[in-house]
This record gives sequence, structure tokens and C-alpha cells, in this order.
Amino acid sequence: MKKFASILMVLALCGCGSQEIESIRLSCDQKDLEVDETIKIKVQVEPESIELSEDSFHATKDPDLDWDGEVLRFTADEAGDYQITASQDGVSSNTLILSVKEDPKASKEKEEADDEKTSKEPEEQKTEEESEVQNQPSSSEETEEEYTVSWSQSDPLQVDEVWEYGNLLVNTDQDVWIRGQLPQTIRDEEEGMILWNEDQSMMVQIEDPDHLIQQGNQSVTLVGPISKTDSGYKITVKRVY
Repeated sequence: MKKFASILMVLALCGCGSQEIESIRLSCDQKDLEVDETIKIKVQVEPESIELSEDSFHATKDPDLDWDGEVLRFTADEAGDYQITASQDGVSSNTLILSVKEDPKASKEKEEADDEKTSKEPEEQKTEEESEVQNQPSSSEETEEEYTVSWSQSDPLQVDEVWEYGNLLVNTDQDVWIRGQLPQTIRDEEEGMILWNEDQSMMVQIEDPDHLIQQGNQSVTLVGPISKTDSGYKITVKRVY
């Protein structure tokens, strides 16, 4: 009896060790924050039993990321846009973009100090600094963009969103999840297979090298990389659901 129980325990442990990450999703209710302000980023992993390591999180401009196993805390000491992602065991999350801005009061005080300093400098140096300010790029406040693009298994993109986020999708090395409607008749690959949006006003071209799509006239989720074509966008199918 003891030997049988030991076998069951070994099988149970083997079963637990075989779990693989299906998806990782980052989300945050607050997308705009000030310098040195700390906010919490929610991290959802499927299956929930899998734990991410602190090395799984990545961000541009090297902010302070603190992972306690449940919540990711973000703090930045300089203004700008920060992109945060997570990846582990070959699975990558969506990209979360946070906009960090200077404290308006501190920014005003700095401007007043700069103005006072400039007024005491020679006129030639003042003119040179004004020229440099005019040639500086626009601030992040003048740039309008979506903060998060998700293409996880639990939240696949629609065909319309592929067109909306096309420039981001073609520049990523991640596989994209797209949900759409196949036409009633599956056309030959050389003629071009397509995936419709809900009202059939927009489409994404399909490349199915392994012939994974067996029938048309159904809603499917396709998984694979996105590329740009002369007429729009194309997905190269790796998996079909």
C-alpha cells in the first residue's frame, strides 16, 4: 500500500512539473504618473500556478521594477514614455506603455531658475540656448498613442485592431492572436486566403504553409506573426483555434 501511494505521489509531482505558460498579461489602471511616483501593475499568468521571476520583466530607460510575486511596482526618476513587458519560457506578454511627467510645480520652478540664469548670461550665449530649445523634439504630451496592445490567448485582437495597431504588430517578434471570420469557401493559398472582421468591411490576408485551416464559414482564432503587404496585413499561421 505504501509503495502504491509513493507511485501516486511521483505521478502527481510529474504532472505539476509539466505545466507550461499559456499567456502573460500586464494591466494598470493608471497610465500617467509623475517622476518618483510608484504605481502597481497587475500581472496575470495562465495557468495561475506558474510563478514569474523578477528577471522576467523588462522596461525601457531602466526604471525601478519591484516584483513581489503578485504585483509589479514601477517607479521612474526621469520623465518620458516607458514600455514594460514580461517574458518567460518563450512566452511574451502585451506591451504596457506608461507616461511619466515632471511635477508641474517643480517644472515651473526649474523654468524660472533657468530664465533667471539665462538673463545674466551674454546675449550671444542666450541666443544659442534659445535656438537649441526650438530644435528640441516635442514632449510626450503632444504624442497620442494607445497605452497597451494585447494579443494574448485570453484577449485576442479583432481584424479591425490589426489595422489599428499594424505598425506595432509588424515590428514585434511575438506571435499575434487574431479572432475573425473565415469565408464560406476556402480559397487556394495562391489566390489568397482571408480573415474577415464582423461586418466584412476589413480583412487580413492568411498564409497557411502547414495547411492547418480545414474548412471555411466559421469563426477562428489564428496565431502567428504579422507582416505588411501592399494591400494591408498578413498573418502566417502557426496555430488555429
